[in-house]
Amino acid sequence: MDFSGAVQWWDEWQLRVLVLGSLFVQCMLFFSSYVRRRALSSLPKLFIWLAYLGGDALAIYALATLFNRHRQKEQLAAGLEVLWAPVLLIHLGGQHMMTAYSIEDNELWTRHGITAVSQVVVAIYVFCKSWSGSGGEKRLLQSGILLFVVGIIRSIQKPLALKTASINTMIATYSTSTRKKQSISLCWKAMCGCSWDWYFTRSKTREETQEKDIPLEEFVQEAIKNLPELATDQKQAENLAWDQSLKVNAYRSLVDISAPYSSRIKSLKLSLALDYQHANSLSAAMLNEMFFLLYTKLPTIFSSYICFSLVCLPFLTLASVILFSTNHIYHDYNTTDVKVTYILFWCTALLDFISVFLGPSIVLIGSTKKVPQYNLLSFCARKKRPTVLMKLATLVFYKDYVNVHCYIEHAAKPSLLQVTELVHGYVRDGWKGYIHNDASYRKFNSRRGQWALRHQHHLGWSLKMPFDRSILLWHIATDLCFHHQGTTAHGQEFATRSRVISNYMAYLLSLHPEMLMPGSRIGTFTVACEDVELVLGSKYALDTERGLAHGILFWVQQFSLLDDARAIGSLVPKACKLAKGLMDLREVERWEVVQAVWVEMLCYSAGRCRGYLHAKNMSEVMELLTHVWFLLSFMGMETFADRFQKPEPSENMEEEEEEEEEEGEDDGESRVPENKINIFV
Repeated sequence: MDFSGAVQWWDEWQLRVLVLGSLFVQCMLFFSSYVRRRALSSLPKLFIWLAYLGGDALAIYALATLFNRHRQKEQLAAGLEVLWAPVLLIHLGGQHMMTAYSIEDNELWTRHGITAVSQVVVAIYVFCKSWSGSGGEKRLLQSGILLFVVGIIRSIQKPLALKTASINTMIATYSTSTRKKQSISLCWKAMCGCSWDWYFTRSKTREETQEKDIPLEEFVQEAIKNLPELATDQKQAENLAWDQSLKVNAYRSLVDISAPYSSRIKSLKLSLALDYQHANSLSAAMLNEMFFLLYTKLPTIFSSYICFSLVCLPFLTLASVILFSTNHIYHDYNTTDVKVTYILFWCTALLDFISVFLGPSIVLIGSTKKVPQYNLLSFCARKKRPTVLMKLATLVFYKDYVNVHCYIEHAAKPSLLQVTELVHGYVRDGWKGYIHNDASYRKFNSRRGQWALRHQHHLGWSLKMPFDRSILLWHIATDLCFHHQGTTAHGQEFATRSRVISNYMAYLLSLHPEMLMPGSRIGTFTVACEDVELVLGSKYALDTERGLAHGILFWVQQFSLLDDARAIGSLVPKACKLAKGLMDLREVERWEVVQAVWVEMLCYSAGRCRGYLHAKNMSEVMELLTHVWFLLSFMGMETFADRFQKPEPSENMEEEEEEEEEEGEDDGESRVPENKINIFV
């Protein structure tokens, strides 16, 4: 085929290629929306991102091409091409389960609204100008009108959903004193039964009630006075905990708005009656609802005023397909156009039905429950013996980037529930045994390992440094203790749980330092790895984690360089010093201390991460830190906004609290023996 022949072929097939390409991208987005919450590598994420960006562009370009082709009258075959305009509007509306790829997309709702209006005008213009109107095409006209109804509604739903999920809209909604009572939409109950009653709600009435806040001291005393035991019927307790005040306070935390203590009392009492399994279940359900609000159309399309249209849209699409199929004058049209139209209609109808009736359930099934893991010693080992991928990345100066981003492992599924169990026990016992006034409440929320080391004063120095540095110090020490030959099978259970949290915190430090703590430094991992290489030189095996750990431990035994860190930096020598202090403890006590420190550090980090960052990260995976963040808020702990908006306790109360702690430490026991906090399982 010569150049002129290629140009002629493209002129004939251009519109067909564009509409089929648009359909392919929509199918790709449809399937991608059900795997986006899995732990995907960088390459699949790149393709999903490109499909999200290209979906709108391809539909707009196809509509523009259709507009140009129909500015002048064409052959009768144009009758079928004009039916593709409403289908392209449906494509422009995107998929129900992927309205936004990232949280920043929600802020572009104005642009999407203008685009939708302009493209609807173009599509209607093309349809009205090009339709021949002959009597034999009456069914095609009816089919086109039905598709236009679907296309216009679908194209408008997207900017509405984006506006609802924008940060400014959420702040305006949840910063007011307006409370909404919600009930389940009857049509959704009929469609999906009661299994989704916890999620799809509609606004029924509005009550203008002013929320009266109470002081922190009153909140604490009210909570302590009514501390419940674990409920006998956990399922009923979970259903009671799922109320409107919980949702409102959760959304407030998402946009860093401090919730009144008066509205948190009920949720706190109900949360303390739940065991860790049902608390984790409730947390997961609420986080899923947050995800649906931020990144899908579901909160918009399942509202009462368009619930009827929701049910009708797939059937309208199906009706248009049937009308087109019953038209028998195909001999007047191009055979290829007929086939393309069939493909467009049937695939669009199928995607609509699956998205509406099965979409939410499939998304929840596809979400991952694994805990990301990253390890400094593995990072160092790969630098010494690089993989093939790292060798290729070295050619383009991306070796360290690949080493960090392409070798993330994931702990087994029970790990998430196990960590939730530790956090739940820690907070519950804190309410029972430590918190007794507003000063102790603030003190408890500021723990990052001090309580776990209250009897090991010789290790307290490890917490008196910047938080990111302390994380890395304990991460190295945990690995050194884990690979120590003296670890028995009994201590392995504690060690495994401790290491899961340790590797997860290292993952946050290396990939999401902004979530770990505001001001966390990027590149800390690389500096620490260089320190390890300087410590060991080239004399020891650096190609495995265990080899590195044994080499460092041997170095500690052979050389007394812990007080001289000028040559190699202080991090690794101090980590060795900490590991040595931990190894002097009995095995069970050692791992209890390590586990307790990591639980406190995890809670400390979760409480100091902005709600916006949790919302931003929900687009890819539901982080363990986000689970802990919601669980802490649900159980009455301080949120990020509370630390800045709520008044500080009086100095006298803080001094009394410190005196009580010192007395407890001098006695070698906690403030009240029977209320000793137990975070070990």
